[in-house]
Amino acid sequence: MRKALRYILILIIVGVLIIAGGLGAIYLVPNTFAQDDGSQVLVIEKGQTGSEIADMLYERGLIRSTQGFKLWLYLSGTNDKLQTGHYQIPNKVTVRELISLLQEGHVESIRVTIPEGYTVGDIAIVLEKNQIMKAKDFLAEAKTFVPYPYMKGTRPATYPVEGFLFPSTYEIPVGATPREVIQMMADEMNRYLTPAVKKQIQAQHMSIHDFVTLASIVERESLFDADRPTIAGVFKKRLAHGIPLQSDATISYVLGYAKEDVTIGDTQLQSPYNTYVSKGLPPGPIANPGKKALDAVLHSEDTDYLYFVADKDGHNHFSKTYEEHLAAVHKIYGNDTATSSNTGAAVQAGPNYDVAVATTEPNYNYSSEEAVEADSQYVDVEPTYKYTPTTVPAAEIPAPTPAPQAPAQSAPATQSSGSNSYVPTTTPAPESMQNVVPSTQQAPRIEVKPAESVDRSTLVIPGSNSTK
Repeated sequence: MRKALRYILILIIVGVLIIAGGLGAIYLVPNTFAQDDGSQVLVIEKGQTGSEIADMLYERGLIRSTQGFKLWLYLSGTNDKLQTGHYQIPNKVTVRELISLLQEGHVESIRVTIPEGYTVGDIAIVLEKNQIMKAKDFLAEAKTFVPYPYMKGTRPATYPVEGFLFPSTYEIPVGATPREVIQMMADEMNRYLTPAVKKQIQAQHMSIHDFVTLASIVERESLFDADRPTIAGVFKKRLAHGIPLQSDATISYVLGYAKEDVTIGDTQLQSPYNTYVSKGLPPGPIANPGKKALDAVLHSEDTDYLYFVADKDGHNHFSKTYEEHLAAVHKIYGNDTATSSNTGAAVQAGPNYDVAVATTEPNYNYSSEEAVEADSQYVDVEPTYKYTPTTVPAAEIPAPTPAPQAPAQSAPATQSSGSNSYVPTTTPAPESMQNVVPSTQQAPRIEVKPAESVDRSTLVIPGSNSTK
C-alpha cells in the first residue's frame, strides 16, 4: 500500500514538473515557429478580450499556444491590463516579453523599410501590411498629390509621385494620412537634390524629372552596383543618337508585373511607357530609385557600348556592336537563346541601329530647353524637411528586410518552334508592380536611415538590337 502511494506521489511530482516545464518553456522560450528575425505590426482595439488577443497572436504565428498564453495572462495578473494601441512585435518573441510589450510597449510610430526599386504600388502594399493605412487610400492620394513642382512631367502619368518617394527606413506615425506619408518620402528625395546635385543635372541638360526617370530604369536594370554607371552610359548614348532604349523594365511596368518570357508581342504594346515602340524616355519614372542609381546617372560612364546582357548571376556584359552582343549572348546561354539561325526573329523587335549610330549626329540635350529652364528656379533652393518622428520607448525591434529575389537574365529575342518569346528575360519583381498605363488625367517631414540594399529582380533589355 505504501509502495503504491509512493508511486502515485512520484507520478504526481513528475506530472507537475512536466507541466511546470512546459509552462516555463512557453513563458521563456521564443516562438520557434517564426522563420525570420523581422517584426510585424499588431493593433489592439478597445474592448478586445485576452482570448481575442490570444487568437490574433496565434494566427500571426507569434505564440505557440493560445491556452498557454491565456494561462500566463491569468498567472501574471495581466489579463485585464493589456493596453490598446499599435505594437511592433518581433517575430521571435517570448510570452514574457510579449506580455510586457502589450502592457507598456505600444508605439507612436512604426518603422518601415522601403527598398530601392519599389513602385508606388509596392509601397502601398507595405503600408497596408504594416497596418498603417489602406493601400487603396495611399494610391488614391498618389494620383493627385504632387509635393514639389519639379515632379510634374510634360506628359500624363498615373502616379506623378512615382520615382520621387525616396527608398529608405522611415518612422511613420500611427494615424498618419496618405498625404503625410507621401510628403515625408518626397521630402527625403528633395533632401538628396541639393543645389550641387541640381546644378550637375542642369549641366547635363536634363530636367530633374527626366533625371529621376532615367535613374529609375537604371535601378530596375541593374543588380550589382558596379554595372550601374555603365548601364546609365549605354542609355545616355542611345538617347543621344535617337535609339529606342528597348528596356524590358519599361514593358514590365506597362504589364504590371515582371514577365518571365517577354514576347515580341509584348515589345509591340502601344504605350508611351514601352521603350520599344517609343523613342526617348517614358512619361515618368517606372520605380523609385535609390541613391546608388541616382548617383550612377549623375556620374555615368562615357561609353561606346550600345548593348548589354545579364548572365545567370545577374552580372551584365557589354558590347559595342550588335554582332558582338549576339556572340556574348550565345557564349552565356548557348542554344537557349538567339543564334545566327534565328537572328531574323530578333530583328523583328527593331532594326539594327549600328548603322544609325554611324550616320547620325548625337544630341546630348536629353531634355527640352523648356524643361531645363523650368527647373532653373529650383537649382539654388536648399532642401527643406522638418518632420521628426517620436516613439514611445519599447523593445528594440529590427527593421524588416524584404526577402531577396533571384537575379534575372535577359538576352536577344529568340524564336523557337511554336514559341515566340525572348529567352531568358526577367524574374518576378517585388510584390505587385501595379499596372501603369497613362490616363488622360493630369495630376495637378522625418529623420530616416538609408535602406538596406536588397536583391530584387533585375529587369533587363532583350538583346535583339537592344541595349542588351
